[in-house]
Amino acid sequence: MPLEVIERTDPLANLIRFETSAVFEMLISLNILLTPERRPDWCAQARAALAPDLLAELEAVYGPYWNGFFFFELALDYPDHHDVPGFIQHVRTMPPERFVFYMVGRIVPPEVIVGTGLNVEKLSAALDATPYEQGCICREVPMEAILTDVPGFQARLANLWQRYWDEFFHTQIPMLRPHWEQGLQDKRALLSRLGGMGLFEHVTGRSELMPPLPPDHPVREVVFIPIFLAGSPVYMFYGYGNITVLFDSERTEARVAQIAQNKERALEVLKALSDSSRLDILRLIAQQEGRMNGKRLAAKLNLSASAVSRHLAQLRDAGVIVEETRDNRTITYRLQREALTSLPDRLLDFLFH
Repeated sequence: MPLEVIERTDPLANLIRFETSAVFEMLISLNILLTPERRPDWCAQARAALAPDLLAELEAVYGPYWNGFFFFELALDYPDHHDVPGFIQHVRTMPPERFVFYMVGRIVPPEVIVGTGLNVEKLSAALDATPYEQGCICREVPMEAILTDVPGFQARLANLWQRYWDEFFHTQIPMLRPHWEQGLQDKRALLSRLGGMGLFEHVTGRSELMPPLPPDHPVREVVFIPIFLAGSPVYMFYGYGNITVLFDSERTEARVAQIAQNKERALEVLKALSDSSRLDILRLIAQQEGRMNGKRLAAKLNLSASAVSRHLAQLRDAGVIVEETRDNRTITYRLQREALTSLPDRLLDFLFH
């Protein structure tokens, strides 16, 4: 038989590399401490271990800046993402103009920032002049508080990180490593099966790469980094030839399927509970555990047998009740409590993950 060779050109696959990052994990973990509903168990443990004055300083420094999301970009160009003390010192001693370059999302060139003299009005004019200004969250935070004393703000931010690392977070790294590896294994398998663009779309939801920023810097690398304490499924940063994708290490293919299943399961239960007559039927079944049949339900609620039968079928199909046969003749109904008690967890799992 003839031989057909199919070659798939996938240039993006050659640009992809996988890394882990204690630096990004630390930066994001502080954000998570201010939004504990995303990782309630870990946040409770961390807050119990941290001094109250450190938590107060976290609120003061991170709070006004999108709970610290504003600072994530500082780590993009640091070469050793497992040298957290080195990174902290790097930010502490960074030239003020370079620090502000990251604070404005790298959309204003460093030489232009130098030319503004870090003046609020001049920097605002520079932002107005860039075509990327609409995507800059620096418009939504108190930049003037930074520009008033950039070295002082750098020192305060670095001091917060240093204390947090020394007093608590360095102890978390051994626990995090297996989660990072699990996330990497899942994404490597996806790369092998889907190719580079398939992996990118699967993780980010985007079917194409962003345009180069600046225009004369084409994409040279796409870096995928797993984050265990992720507050979002994905964070993505791009510019100067690099795209960095931070992804939730727990959001594996199996986990995504579970989340989708939780959504559908919650919808089924909510639909079953969304009718007043069905709620009345369910209340009688709950109160008369195992003793209610269709005929008795119809009589008590003054409903037709056919209407009760339809309502019971929907409650049963949603898993809210189960049928039981008595004396090989009479079908009675019993409440499935787990379907109701697990509903909040299923909803929260879908909403936050």
